[in-house]
Amino acid sequence: QYTRFNGRRKPEQLSPTTFSLVNDGEAERVLQEWQALVQRAERVKATLPASYQDAFFQLVLYPIEACATLNELYLAVARNHLHARQGRRSTNAWAERARTLFAHDAELTRRYHQDLAGGKWNHLMSQPHIGYTSWNQPARNLMPDLLAHTPQQAAQMGVMAEGSEEAVTQGRLTVPPLEAHVDRPRWVDVYNRGQEPLAFTATASVPWLTVNMNVGPVVNEQRLSLTARWADVPTGRHQVQVTLLGPDGAQVVIDVPVFKAAEAPAPGAFVEAAGVLAIEAAHTHARHAPPSRQWVDVPGHGHTLSGLTTLPVLAPPLQPADGLRLDYSLHLFNAGPVTLHVTLAPTLKFQPGAGLRYAVAFDDEAPQIVNVHSDETQATWAKRVSDGVMVRSTRHTLAAGAHTLKFWALDAGLVLQRLVVDVGGLKPSYLGPPESPRTP
Repeated sequence: QYTRFNGRRKPEQLSPTTFSLVNDGEAERVLQEWQALVQRAERVKATLPASYQDAFFQLVLYPIEACATLNELYLAVARNHLHARQGRRSTNAWAERARTLFAHDAELTRRYHQDLAGGKWNHLMSQPHIGYTSWNQPARNLMPDLLAHTPQQAAQMGVMAEGSEEAVTQGRLTVPPLEAHVDRPRWVDVYNRGQEPLAFTATASVPWLTVNMNVGPVVNEQRLSLTARWADVPTGRHQVQVTLLGPDGAQVVIDVPVFKAAEAPAPGAFVEAAGVLAIEAAHTHARHAPPSRQWVDVPGHGHTLSGLTTLPVLAPPLQPADGLRLDYSLHLFNAGPVTLHVTLAPTLKFQPGAGLRYAVAFDDEAPQIVNVHSDETQATWAKRVSDGVMVRSTRHTLAAGAHTLKFWALDAGLVLQRLVVDVGGLKPSYLGPPESPRTP
């Protein structure tokens, strides 16, 4: 897991803006994965005799804990910057958390150099690793820029809703939809712009829309969770509201789209959620291969779950009619133009010819053939190296309802990681949306 997590984004290329603070819980999810890995390593460490402790720290625990600390440091800096822009009372607390993590990184390095095995590995971790702005290392580890904020004395309510960094003290915001087939809560941050405790109330416009905290003082900030009692929600699409009231007549209305489908999609289909449908490559409904060809799973490969590639690696090219194909069943609730984003490993053009190719189609439409090396500019190459993936996109027009997405590997050497169908709801994030729900 350590290698895969670092492969998503090389540690020296991390920045406060790498992972999204507002979409799909991405930044928090990445940090939780690192923290869980630290805990696993700590549990192993606790079982080892004293004679193995130094070697385990040097080879296993230090690399994991140092990278977990680095990811948390950049997340703290990102929150410091966001909260400063929004005028939150908590701005300075996140700056202090970043300084603590920066000092912890230095202490981990000191321990590695001086405490382990009598200094056996001294200077091995001396290369700067925080503060890169290019491929050339900085002269020393550099604390990212931090922002300070002096809040006003009187409490003032500020509000930010999931899906956008926009924050208001008066007005209207919208959260992504609540959907019965996903049953994923949505959130709203109520935060304090002043020194004194903030009193607020939250009122839902319908009885089946629930808020986990309807009233209370807030010192820094409170994240409200919005859910629905689905047994009481009528079928169809609804637009309901949560009204937040703060001091001095402040009012912010949160629009909450709600959707409960009248009929369940076909069993086993991936289902559109919030205008997006994401599928991990390995979760196929059918795999087709002509004689002497095969699909092979690559566990733990790529940004999210795994990869799928073909063998033999040096096989000659094919056409869609040859049938080296993957099928995915899906269900859309919205009709119209969609964009299909295909995420693959960043493969070099190692065979003669124009480049490596795949093809895609929905249902019986003509396959669209995509040459992944059609753009050989330096900028495209650099982005693929930095991201650790390459993403190519095609446009399609689909009706609402059931569909089969087909992917053909025309040239060997391609590694498919995931597919995302944007029906108009795709939000910016580094790893992309979590995999969509699948009907039982």
